Amino acid sequence: MKSIKFLPIFLFCAATQVGLSQDNNDTNIATHPFNVSIPEVALLDVHDANTGLEVADITFDMATATTTGTNSEAGLYDFGALNYTDLWINYTSVTGSGGSGFDVTRQIDVQMEAGSTFPLAFDLRITPEAPVVVANGGTVDSAGTVTAGGVALGVTTAIGTDATLVNSIESVYTGDETQGVRLTYTLEQNGNFADYQAGLYQAVLRYTLSDL
Repeated sequence: MKSIKFLPIFLFCAATQVGLSQDNNDTNIATHPFNVSIPEVALLDVHDANTGLEVADITFDMATATTTGTNSEAGLYDFGALNYTDLWINYTSVTGSGGSGFDVTRQIDVQMEAGSTFPLAFDLRITPEAPVVVANGGTVDSAGTVTAGGVALGVTTAIGTDATLVNSIESVYTGDETQGVRLTYTLEQNGNFADYQAGLYQAVLRYTLSDL
């Protein structure tokens, strides 16, 4: 009698297992979900092609400019005699949608950080060139637009204040090292030379690729 009672229970369990493993509605087509999650990205560095490394200390020694060339002549003082070029801003940006079909864009700002010192009546001119981007890394539009003539930090843009160097950046990766936006640094007089005083001036330049 006991074996007869347990037999239906065993058969019911076996049938339940078969039912769970099969949906009994297969066709010649099978589908399943597949998802890709893409986060927004904002990465930036400044490469110095002169050293082959990320940029470190840059020094303009005006003694060099005043003992050779144009500035060795009494009565002349040419700040353009010193410049530094072949700096490259490398950046990666992945943007999202701002809604209603409008893309959100980023920008690259630069400033002399608060606490920096810089000669009175002078600017550091940072001149960018149009972005250079690796193949398929972006388009002329998505790499952004540089500020015509560059930006001037010092008198024109006070210490601790951002100036926009590149705007309208969308999704792009420029490539590393000598890719992205090439920069040149020069000094410009912007005021009376009477305010120009000897000394060691130390500033920290900060570049920021805006986040969203």
